[in-house]
Amino acid sequence: MPSDPFFHMKIIQNPMGPFQEVYRTEENEGKEMVGETATPLVDIYEQSDALVIEADLPGIEPAEVTVRLADNQVTIEGQRGQRGEGQEAGHYLRMERCFEDFRRIIHLPFAVDPQKAGASYRQGVLILRFPKIEDRRKRTIKIEIK
Repeated sequence: MPSDPFFHMKIIQNPMGPFQEVYRTEENEGKEMVGETATPLVDIYEQSDALVIEADLPGIEPAEVTVRLADNQVTIEGQRGQRGEGQEAGHYLRMERCFEDFRRIIHLPFAVDPQKAGASYRQGVLILRFPKIEDRRKRTIKIEIK
């Protein structure tokens, strides 16, 4: 039985965790790969008239984020700031926050109208709204025979 009471929860969150051994050296002592990710976490949901994507981007200025829509996929990418003052005051005892550049590609499940897409940013959450385009493949059209 593992001594860490949260061992099984960590395995569920990161199944590859046991295989990502952190080598203990003086340089990385106290550092762990807990929750570090280079891609923002997203929620994607469908409304009656639109597809909405919400991406967690805490501490990132909107000017540092680029959103592109091409070939029915959305790309969210940008740069996170630099590490805080801790590196100047001494060595880190724990590093859990990620400061890498990030990129997230999301394949859209249906056609959207890129001309009417909108974006907003509130409290560290980027909200993208893509109005749906009518799927003409599901429409029945009667063709008159002459």
